[in-house]
Amino acid sequence: MSERKRVIVLEELAPEGIELLRGDGLEVDDGAGWDADELLRRMPGCHGLIVGPAHAVTAEILRAGGELQVVGRTGLSVANVDVAEATRRGVVVANTPQSNAISAAEQALALVLACARNLMGTHADLRAGRWEPDTWALSSVEVRDRTLGIVGLGQVAALLTEGALALGMKVLTAVDDPARVYAEADFIVVDLPSGAQAEGLIGDRELAQMKDGVRLISLARPGVVDPAAWARAIESGKVAASAAAVYAGEAPDGGPPAAHGDVLLAPHLEESTGDARSRAGLMIAEQVAAVLRGELASNAVNVPLTLVDDAGELVPYLGLCAQLGRLLVSLADGTVDAVEISYGGSFAYFDTRILTLGVLGGVLADQAEGRVNYVNVQAIADERGVSAEETKQSDLPDFPRLITVSTRGARGRTSVSGTSLGPEHKPRLVRVFGEDIDIDPAPHMLFLRYVDAPGVGGAVGTMLGEWGINIRHMSVGRGTAQREAVMALTLDEPLDASQLDQLVARCGLAYGKGVEL
Repeated sequence: MSERKRVIVLEELAPEGIELLRGDGLEVDDGAGWDADELLRRMPGCHGLIVGPAHAVTAEILRAGGELQVVGRTGLSVANVDVAEATRRGVVVANTPQSNAISAAEQALALVLACARNLMGTHADLRAGRWEPDTWALSSVEVRDRTLGIVGLGQVAALLTEGALALGMKVLTAVDDPARVYAEADFIVVDLPSGAQAEGLIGDRELAQMKDGVRLISLARPGVVDPAAWARAIESGKVAASAAAVYAGEAPDGGPPAAHGDVLLAPHLEESTGDARSRAGLMIAEQVAAVLRGELASNAVNVPLTLVDDAGELVPYLGLCAQLGRLLVSLADGTVDAVEISYGGSFAYFDTRILTLGVLGGVLADQAEGRVNYVNVQAIADERGVSAEETKQSDLPDFPRLITVSTRGARGRTSVSGTSLGPEHKPRLVRVFGEDIDIDPAPHMLFLRYVDAPGVGGAVGTMLGEWGINIRHMSVGRGTAQREAVMALTLDEPLDASQLDQLVARCGLAYGKGVEL
């Protein structure tokens, strides 16, 4: 029975997430109270790591986790994870960008409504014992038939738009024409994706383009809306009501919040509700568990997104691709610096680059230190000058799907082909050196080439029997060119170099190669 994989969780993960991990057969260590030294001590033997915004995943931590396969970061940002080092080491980094989208959109809409009814001012008046119905009415507006302008917000924009439309608002976004948003919007919500270069995006010039009495809500970091320009616009009455997000560690002591007590402040949280926190915990647990099952994480930040689109169809073939790559290197008897990969059958209709990375992983498996997989193999291949060229052929009569990898070297063209069988995608080798065979790939394999003649197979079997080496399976591809045949065998244990030389000489073989997969 194989040892269970272990996941360290460094934050208070939602119980649903912990239950999912354990339900997937994973051992879960609660490391919420660990310091950096304790984490380093515990990293050996760890396969998955889940963190929040408060824990840094440094290069030192990644190096300590020699068996680490995936880092899961709740929320959108991965700024506290050394993604470059993780990628170099073949560690998947995944996040949960959608987990807080509903909560963020609802908060933005709540601030729009609060600014519409000037709730900050009415709250202060009531607390002070004042009753000012005329003042409150004149400072409030309805949102129906008014225009909401959205600047940024990324994935949240669609949900905010949905809520605003349900209230009878019109919606404009700044993607195509920000000037139109400034000129026509009655309410403007500003936020930008993490890392956007947007310092001073909205200043005096942009505020001057806005309607008199505009209501401005900024969920962006301080500086995106110029604080001094914002303060001047509030003082002049240009901006009738405002709301601003306050980020962790950033005191609201500059710009409009300091100058005007009627600016509504709201905390900017990655998980701004209990629902969002539960959703983030469940989503990141799903991502980590998927990687540890050998699947592709849909939110992997260090894997090209296009590779995820067809993952359900293609990932089951990654093991076969790696085996074909390793087999090609072994049979080529020389350096492989260029690989041709032909995808036949229905593979022709998919983006097969993830499979090509799998083949390259097999080709480079014994040439690079550490883990080589679809996360880091392209960078390793580029460093070593190894190229891969894809071709596709949809009209393939013999196989619904077939992968052929080949290269050219001193012995001429070497090629191997494989497919998978059944719902479990069991790998099957179906062609070697251009000759048809039918055999499962196995840890110990033997490939022989010879002029077809009676008794060769018996002689091979006899010699292996003399050495006490059992043949598990054998398949012979009988060629037509010069009557050359190919024999593929799987063995219970490998031949050593001396035994292989004797086998080739005594059985009159043209070629013999032992392969360890």
